[in-house]
Amino acid sequence: MSIRRYNEVVMAMPISPRLKARLQRAVVQGILKPTGALPTLRRAVVAASTELRHAGYSDARIGGAFESFVEEVVRTYVLDERSVVSGRPRWEEVRERIVEWAMTIRA
Repeated sequence: MSIRRYNEVVMAMPISPRLKARLQRAVVQGILKPTGALPTLRRAVVAASTELRHAGYSDARIGGAFESFVEEVVRTYVLDERSVVSGRPRWEEVRERIVEWAMTIRA
């Protein structure tokens, strides 16, 4: 079994380094394998949203932070595949789902 190394993505959110790495891996897998990785991605988003709410972030600020984080992950890993169904870049769909989850889930 090999261990995949992930590059460091700059994130301006007050969350633990372990959760940051978990969220980063989940975003990458959510873009590369959208159907199989969504439950893991959703759990990571719920955990990160909870930490951000405890840090005093508003819903709008949390949504903006997640949007910019997904965009940084896409730039770092050059993830620009398009969806077969919609024709849009996969990362846009993942970003929209993440923001939706972050807004609807209350801790």
